[in-house]
Amino acid sequence: MTTDTNATDRDEGERIDAAVSRSDLVHERLRESPVERWLLLDGNRYIITALFSLVVFIACASIGFAGYIPVTDPATATTLVAAIVGGTLPFITIVLAINQLVLSQELGWPGDLSDRFEKMVTYRQEVESLTETSVSPAAPADFLQLLVDTVIDRTARLDLATGRLADPDRAVVRGFVEAVESEGELVSASLEGADFGTFDALSAVLGHFNGAHLYAARQIRAHYADDLSADDLEVFDSLVELLGQLAIARQTFKTLYMQYELAHLSKVLLVVGFPTLLGGGIFMMTYPTIIETVGTPSMLVLIVSGVVTFVFLPFTVLLVYTFRIASIASRTADFGPFVPRVDFEEAVTLEDEGE
Repeated sequence: MTTDTNATDRDEGERIDAAVSRSDLVHERLRESPVERWLLLDGNRYIITALFSLVVFIACASIGFAGYIPVTDPATATTLVAAIVGGTLPFITIVLAINQLVLSQELGWPGDLSDRFEKMVTYRQEVESLTETSVSPAAPADFLQLLVDTVIDRTARLDLATGRLADPDRAVVRGFVEAVESEGELVSASLEGADFGTFDALSAVLGHFNGAHLYAARQIRAHYADDLSADDLEVFDSLVELLGQLAIARQTFKTLYMQYELAHLSKVLLVVGFPTLLGGGIFMMTYPTIIETVGTPSMLVLIVSGVVTFVFLPFTVLLVYTFRIASIASRTADFGPFVPRVDFEEAVTLEDEGE
């Protein structure tokens, strides 16, 4: 009978330990290449647009110098440019759709705006109560750092609770504490250099403090509720609530940043789209004269490659910005207590084990 009980306790401890180890999500961050993250998220969009444009130019020039583009034939080059320019015209519809999406979130009647404002004030007051702060910061980076630092502080208090647990149980709680503290220190350090209104504040919490931490904290609290003091359980409750508020803050600032990014994208598309339409039209009308004036095939290849790269610029801009928007959306899909990107084996509750 004793052997069966020990085996059951060991199995339950392994389930809890598995949830704790998965809560750090380190496996996902290690698989990610720094180059990939820079291209998809952290890199300056203008620099990446220039790099993509350079790739287009080199590809066109290589094909031209190989002789596959008869640059001395005006019909070939103008047909190619005309096709790209014709594809640029639908960008007007895209810009209008983006602006409509952004404006739909910004516009509202006094009652709706008042209700939204009151809910934001209530949320800030709840965070101030949890973090024991009189006035929470207004800057997103500072606000997130306050929450992260408070999570680290609450987690550090759980070290005191480990002294009242047996050795295997103490290792489980200690593993959870180390996972949260190490991730919190990494995020806090990233937020220190983040500027207001930039992508840095959101980037610092992408992939961190997901619902897996909250899940692991609730699992540990439920499993060791009989072995912990009332103060320890209160710390766990506070930590769970803080992780929930941190998830809300991240989604809120993601929404604000997405609105800014979409508005900025529509502006860039308009700024880039008009010159490319005008330049492409002028090129199609003047290319026969350019052939007579230049005459050298190698120079014509460079000219055609440059024009193709220029009229392709709106597509490049849309590609680069969409990459980041889609990456942000995919990395923050696990909102709240649900973690769709991590496979958990649901731990059996103590009541079920008793049955």
